Amino acid sequence: MRHFVLFFLFACIIQGAFSQKFNSGLQLGLNTSQITGDNLAGYNKAGITAGIWVNRNISERLSIWMELSYLPKGSKKLNSPSDSIPDYYRLHINYIEVPISITYRLHPKLSFETGISCGAYISHTEEDVNGDLTGIYGPSEQFKSTDISFNAGLNWHFNSKWMFNVRNANSIFPVRNHNQQTYFRLNRGQYTSCIMGRILYQF
Repeated sequence: MRHFVLFFLFACIIQGAFSQKFNSGLQLGLNTSQITGDNLAGYNKAGITAGIWVNRNISERLSIWMELSYLPKGSKKLNSPSDSIPDYYRLHINYIEVPISITYRLHPKLSFETGISCGAYISHTEEDVNGDLTGIYGPSEQFKSTDISFNAGLNWHFNSKWMFNVRNANSIFPVRNHNQQTYFRLNRGQYTSCIMGRILYQF
C-alpha cells in the first residue's frame, strides 16, 4: 500500500514538473543522523541523500514545496581516546521520504521553511562488535512502516537556479519500540533525528 502511495505522489511530482505553474529540479546532499532513545549521543551517522522536488509560488513571499527523496538515517557509536576496550555499533535505515513544506522569503536570498515529511521504511542493517543484530528483535521491536517527521530549515538562494538548504528533521512518533516495549515518561521508543545540508538545482 505504501509503495502505491509513493508511486502516486511520484506521478504528481512528475506531472507538476511539466506544468507551467510549477518549478522543479534535483537535490543532492549529506545527511547526518542519530537515534534518540538508543543511549548514544551525536549525529555520527552520515549518508548521501538525493531526490527531486517541485514547488509553486503562492504569493511573492510564500511557496509550497513537495519532494521525493532517498534519505538514509541511523546511528553510530564512535570510540573516544579514553576507551580501553574497542566498541562498535552501527544502525543504517533506508527511507523514501516525501516532505511537504511551506517556505517564506525573509530576504531576496534567504527563506525559512517548515513542514512535515512521511518516510516509508525500506530496509535496515544493524551491527555491533559481536556481528549482525538485524534478526535478534521480536515482532514488537521491528521498525515501523512509516516515519512521520517535523521539519524546519533555512534556504540560501545563490541565484534563480541554485539554492543551498539546511534542514533539521525529527520524528513525531517512535520509529521502533524499546526492547520489551519499555518506556519512561515521554521516552516511549526510538526516534530519528537528522541534520542535512543539500544543494538544490532548478530546471
